[in-house]
Amino acid sequence: MSQAKTYLLTDPAAIAAKVKAAGGPALDPTQATGQASADGVTLSWSTSQGQILITIIRKPWMIAYSAIWSHVDAVLASH
Repeated sequence: MSQAKTYLLTDPAAIAAKVKAAGGPALDPTQATGQASADGVTLSWSTSQGQILITIIRKPWMIAYSAIWSHVDAVLASH
């Protein structure tokens, strides 16, 4: 089961740097699509018309979706 969420994408390069600094899956919104993994969590992304769609593809059973989204929100919702 996967979950997805859309965020505004105002500055892809700044978001890529912020994601790298946060230490999560290495999302690179300067690329139109991609997939990244860290700590057993695999995310994919696609960008279009100033937005980025993040999809949680895989996660360990002991990590709640809400914990992952909280981390993603902290990085992406502030841009």
